[in-house]
Amino acid sequence: MIVGHYASALIPYAKNREYPFWLLLLCANIPEFLWLLLALVGVETPQPASLFDATLQNLQVQMPFSHNLLPGLFQALITAAIIFAVTRKRALTAWCGALVFWHVLCDAVVGYDHQLLGPGSVTTSLNTYVTMPHVALTIELVFAVAAVAWFDYARHRDGVPLTRGRRIALYALFTIGIASWYPVATTPLRQMLH
Repeated sequence: MIVGHYASALIPYAKNREYPFWLLLLCANIPEFLWLLLALVGVETPQPASLFDATLQNLQVQMPFSHNLLPGLFQALITAAIIFAVTRKRALTAWCGALVFWHVLCDAVVGYDHQLLGPGSVTTSLNTYVTMPHVALTIELVFAVAAVAWFDYARHRDGVPLTRGRRIALYALFTIGIASWYPVATTPLRQMLH
């Protein structure tokens, strides 16, 4: 997933709006931020290197530290330990750790080839960005829309409904954010610009 991870932060925020939303967004994307850092230092470098030549389908990258199952669980535990040490709030701690691990689990369904621990270990993903990128994006879109719908429902249930404008903005943000990836799922940007 790419944009859908941000939508997952709405689920715990719907449960308790006192949770810092920025923290939930951060935790939902820790594996992605770790991957970007590792890619920048040459550890989990994607090929092709240029975004103009990359598609979801042709991107090749091994993410043993940022997106594999056991390292993802380790990231979740470290994140939870840090959140608890700072806040002493058990529910917030649990949600933050769960969001980190949820990221890895979502990427097992909508994402690239990931393993239990590293290359050569048991595969724990469907590799849908390579095998069926448009279906993968559709699954991500459905998840994001469902997360927004849950957030909208929870706010309405709690007597603090979203305004029509905010509801439309949330649905539009995720729908446009995910739909914008459909063209580059199989066709490089460089080819589209020529």
